[in-house]
Amino acid sequence: MSEQTFKKVITNHPFIVKKEDVCNGSPIIEGTRTRVIDIAIEYEVLGHSPDVIIDGHPYLNLTQVQRFTEAGDLFSHSRRR
Repeated sequence: MSEQTFKKVITNHPFIVKKEDVCNGSPIIEGTRTRVIDIAIEYEVLGHSPDVIIDGHPYLNLTQVQRFTEAGDLFSHSRRR
């Protein structure tokens, strides 16, 4: 069996990475399997506050969620490039 090496792609955002072997390469929050698009939908579409998002994703911290929300358009980070 051959060993595959998966590389981590760093993005312009400090908490967002892409890994080929996690969530089919969709941008995720580093250290988790949470896709950025999921957080973007909760914030921008459903209108959840950062506190509500943290309640649903307790492994995230307020700083991470606030930086996403302050960055503006979360959907720009969630698209595959």
